[in-house]
Amino acid sequence: MNAKKFTTGMLLSLGAGVATAYLTDPEFGKKRRAALAREARKFLDKATRETRRSLCDSQHRLSGFVARWRTDFKDEAPADGVLEARIRSRMGRVVSHSRKIHVLCDHGVATLWGLAPPDEISRLIASTEAIPGVREVVDHLEVGKPDESPADANYSLKHARDAARLNWSPSNRLAAGAGGIALAAYGWRRGDLFGKALSLLGTGLVVRSTMQNHLRANLALSESSPGFELEKTIRINAPISDLFDFWANPENYPTAFCHVARIERLGENLYRWTVNGPGGIPIGWDGVITRTVPNTLVEWKSLPGSAIGNFGVVHFDPHYDASTRINIRMFYRPPAGILGRFFAELFGADPKKILDQDLKHLKYAFENTDFRAQAEGEYDETELLKTAMT
Repeated sequence: MNAKKFTTGMLLSLGAGVATAYLTDPEFGKKRRAALAREARKFLDKATRETRRSLCDSQHRLSGFVARWRTDFKDEAPADGVLEARIRSRMGRVVSHSRKIHVLCDHGVATLWGLAPPDEISRLIASTEAIPGVREVVDHLEVGKPDESPADANYSLKHARDAARLNWSPSNRLAAGAGGIALAAYGWRRGDLFGKALSLLGTGLVVRSTMQNHLRANLALSESSPGFELEKTIRINAPISDLFDFWANPENYPTAFCHVARIERLGENLYRWTVNGPGGIPIGWDGVITRTVPNTLVEWKSLPGSAIGNFGVVHFDPHYDASTRINIRMFYRPPAGILGRFFAELFGADPKKILDQDLKHLKYAFENTDFRAQAEGEYDETELLKTAMT
């Protein structure tokens, strides 16, 4: 036991010495300490916000429990307006297009009508019947998939995000984290094999309470996983029509996006992508433009079996000063999932940084004065974009 304590003490002393040398380096020590202080402040601010959210959520849940408990002891039925609000609140959790479904309550009788997918109708009716105050549910729902409007253009993105998200409430995360810390501390104090198992379990529970996505989504190893999410917004001082025309024609991408080696047109809205992967290794896949709405959005997705599975949407919004706001939301799944992502970042091919760099290049190209002249027909677009990148 003494040898074990001695070894632990030696390792702690060695770690402290390495940390001290790293932070007190004459050349980079000041910069490293400042970076460490910034990260510590960010962590404390985030921890404070999450704690406040958890306490507020716990308070609201307690208030709701007390209100429900009081209602159970009352013979008085809730007003129709209150009952409709309860149903709409529950509806948003069980159906994908809650705005396409209407509800009307009359003395505890809830009537539902609208269009909903077949796999969601039974779940909606069951959840509505379970709401306190509902005596009967009248089903006038029609089976079918609601039409997607430009406002619902991120339908697949929403489903992917919902499938990946670990939808724990702040109070549940707080309870899981606190329980994990207590379990890990208790197991550590025991010191035996069972205690080590408890410590490992508690540590896993603490890590789980901080995760935003399911473990399957974080690993992104199977094709059923949507992969990793990216979102970026940028404003470019250029007409919305010019930016939409550029984005709706993928053959333009290699002239502005440095990581895109080439794009070949295989058919109507079907393209062969070739990008520069980690270490400059080319990676290719087939993708399709699934939908375009002029001056509004461009949607795309890769075909099944692609080396890098991806899908997303680009939204274009005009600004009052004639500039354009571009919002990109996408999911991507690299080979080997999280391992492929790690090695890509290790070799300088971080997708987030690449996207930031490419959008900056695009912004420079469109805001260049020569490009505006080209828009009037004086220059060749391809040559100009290449010039802008150099």
